[in-house]
Amino acid sequence: MKTSKILSILSITAIAFLFCQTAAQAQAWKARHGLSAAQYQTEFTANSQAGYRLTCVNGYTHNGQERYTAIWEKITGPAMATHHGMSAAQYQTKFNEYSQQGFRLTSVSGYGVGSAAKFAAIWEKKSGGAWAAKHNLTAAQYQTEFNNYKNQGYRPIHVSGYVVNNVEYFAAIWEKKAGGAWEARHNLTAAQFQTTFNTLGGQGYVLLNVSGYTKNNTNYYTGIWEKTSSPPRYVRHGITAENYQHVHDNMYYQGYRPLFVQGFASGTSARFNGIWINKNFSGSDLGKIDNAVSGYMNSQSVTGLSLAVMQNGRLVFAKGYGTARPGVEMSPNHPLRIWSISKPVTSVAIMRLVQQGNANLLDRRVFGPNSVLGATYPTPQANIGLNNITVRQLLNMTSGLRTGNGEAPFWNANSTVANCMSVLMNANDLITTTPNTQNIYSNINYYFLARVIEVVSGQPYETYVRNNVLNPAGIGNTMYVGLANGESRPGEATYTPHSKPNMQQFGGFGGWVARPIDLVNFLRFVDGAPNPTDILTAANHTTMTTGSTVSPGYALGWNVGNGIQNHNGCFSGGRSFLVELANGLSYAVILNNTPTNDNCAWTLKSVLDAALPTVAQYPNYNLF
Repeated sequence: MKTSKILSILSITAIAFLFCQTAAQAQAWKARHGLSAAQYQTEFTANSQAGYRLTCVNGYTHNGQERYTAIWEKITGPAMATHHGMSAAQYQTKFNEYSQQGFRLTSVSGYGVGSAAKFAAIWEKKSGGAWAAKHNLTAAQYQTEFNNYKNQGYRPIHVSGYVVNNVEYFAAIWEKKAGGAWEARHNLTAAQFQTTFNTLGGQGYVLLNVSGYTKNNTNYYTGIWEKTSSPPRYVRHGITAENYQHVHDNMYYQGYRPLFVQGFASGTSARFNGIWINKNFSGSDLGKIDNAVSGYMNSQSVTGLSLAVMQNGRLVFAKGYGTARPGVEMSPNHPLRIWSISKPVTSVAIMRLVQQGNANLLDRRVFGPNSVLGATYPTPQANIGLNNITVRQLLNMTSGLRTGNGEAPFWNANSTVANCMSVLMNANDLITTTPNTQNIYSNINYYFLARVIEVVSGQPYETYVRNNVLNPAGIGNTMYVGLANGESRPGEATYTPHSKPNMQQFGGFGGWVARPIDLVNFLRFVDGAPNPTDILTAANHTTMTTGSTVSPGYALGWNVGNGIQNHNGCFSGGRSFLVELANGLSYAVILNNTPTNDNCAWTLKSVLDAALPTVAQYPNYNLF
């Protein structure tokens, strides 16, 4: 049951992605987009050999070149056949051939290459009610067929809309089957589709299929809904190409998997539609997290926030909220400035040096004769008191030094370590009290500690940290010290206000950039818990998390109390927290703008401290 007309679907630019859920999750799957015809064939062959079954394929064009989206699941099923890049005649031949062999069409996608129609389709040899399929239907023909089949007891189970020469066409599959109430719409504008989605959703309908296409520079959509129960679903239409990967990442790290993805083009910008389902979280548990975060963001005018949650050493949830930069949705994979959470990173690096044959490092003098830095940075006579300071006192903020970061070299993209050290060590107000008599939170302490790491290790600060802290924890290049000119790297978030210090000079005390996922990954290797094995010995972890008599609540680079550790970051254009809670629960959160009335984000910490433990059941998978 078919017609034959030439058709096309407009072009789209896409970025390929591939994610597989861990074995602990309910169903392994793979999803790709932006594949050329050859790449798609390669992926199809490799995935089939690995036991994955194609469940969704959609074709479109990019600058006249074929592109494909596809989803595979590791499941068994009846015999199937699938072809892509078929002309209308080839599609008709395959349709007849497989129908005669007892296969039924389960998915069809129409698109165009130049002025020629092409199709991608899936057939399965399975039983079921009577079915019918037609393609190349104009809007009027589709409406007529829709009415006829509905009157005969058929319902649409799949519709693909596409446009050629500015005329829309439809390919559809109908099946005669009993079931719940259903609704189908086509030629809906984006606003009409959203209104319909909201209305039907409020009546208990879930979206089963969506297709987008463009006519006269306007995006239109088809949709099929059924009134049925469902695990949490997430549906988006008209996602830009720039944001699609971010949306997908957000879904993945919340435990969703894609059911359907379709690409199309709107003018020169790419668009995607998608349906995701979550069998790992309940809707109420997801709501507890989202409501807490959204409430805070609304109350504090926060534009972008990224959160990662870990339970017993497993990454169980991550999500970006708001925007990473104007027009770009926040993703769990966007790196952001962590500011003073750089201090725990520096502290762990010092403790790694202790383990690497420098057992007395903590109690060595930093400056002066026979000290760590004395030969490299001689002490000015005016600040001879520097010679009394130990590495431990720098770490626990009892050195007696004032804070700093406003000095000119810290804001000069061309400054060197020598410039900064000269300005700091010659400052006449550098020393404020005798060491070990008062707790004074000081960025200068950790600037000096970064120099300790360089002199003792013989490596640049960031190199040593990467080789001895990040790499052993499995943290990749999404965690790095920012740029000297204060700009964001490609792929990094931007900030409001976007201050531009020399992030290389900020490094040891506030220059690191990371995803919240990286931060909780870092924490699980330095938290003293048995799984996974820490990169610090138990004795060194105890040392690192034991406060001083002067300030019991601040240890060596960590806020401590009740056997748990945390640290925050607080600077213009951002806030951050890395928090270990009780009962194996931890989280990291980063903002990319300054909240209106939460100076160093302690209110945010209170909100998350209260909300995250109320989640009834975190999944038992691990997304690291």
